[in-house]
Amino acid sequence: MPGSGYAVDLYQADRPLGAGFLLTRCFVLTADHCLRYLAVGEEHVSVRLGDGTEVGGRVCRRIEEADLALIEVLEPELVPLTLPVGDLPRRGDRWRGLHRPSLSDPHLGGHVDADAVDYTCVGGGRIQAMQLVAEQALGDYSGYSGGPVERVTTADRGAALLGVLIEQYPDRQAPDRAANVLFAVPLREVMSRFPHFRTDHLLQALEPPASVAEPVGRHEEQSAARGSAAPPPVTAPVNDSPGAESAPVSVDMAVAKGEALLSALKEWSERGLIDPGQVAGLQVHIAKNVVDLALGGEAS
Repeated sequence: MPGSGYAVDLYQADRPLGAGFLLTRCFVLTADHCLRYLAVGEEHVSVRLGDGTEVGGRVCRRIEEADLALIEVLEPELVPLTLPVGDLPRRGDRWRGLHRPSLSDPHLGGHVDADAVDYTCVGGGRIQAMQLVAEQALGDYSGYSGGPVERVTTADRGAALLGVLIEQYPDRQAPDRAANVLFAVPLREVMSRFPHFRTDHLLQALEPPASVAEPVGRHEEQSAARGSAAPPPVTAPVNDSPGAESAPVSVDMAVAKGEALLSALKEWSERGLIDPGQVAGLQVHIAKNVVDLALGGEAS
């Protein structure tokens, strides 16, 4: 049973498979082992949305060693615009699970014990994972995996999607039971595993190169036409001397450019001009480029 607007249930015919959630209107993320009962060669599933609507889905990529699977939504026009806002986890963050297997099962919650640890999945793959502590000592957490892990709102930070729950650590004293230590794959690892979300080559569309001059007043006219103020274009120093290398970007300039891009992303997401599910990956990429530029490297 979904617990939020972007949490979903997965079915094959009338048989429940497990939990998942919308990354975008076109893709659902889940744990690969939730699909273990699919027949060989079977790729079609039903996606039950939070409001009870069912849409068709097709398994388009399974990464068994990392326990991740991506499902393409075949009728994205039926998916509501309630999509998650992603963020990076931090140690000590309070978290909650938005999915529970049935109405008689409790909601999970607790704190992030480690935001990025090297972890070997049951499938044998090595991933960067979040280590979570659950306050609910259930002994058996089966049925919860595949669901979203969301940061709880605090005074200084809002709710945000942190990753996907995949595994529970076994109790060393009772191997048939699970300890209250859980593992989840953070969004950054998810984005790096699936080529569907590699949009680095499109970032130029968000901020044109500084070498491309724009007519005076053009930016303001476009902003007025869109009905709201957009951040002014950020330019970088250009050295036109023959054979000269480009002038290094200062820390202040790198930060200013990054802030302008992040501001634009937030505005466009709120106005529905860009899929909110892709904002997290773009934010991570922008932040990485800001750091690289500030350290004297080159942006990717």
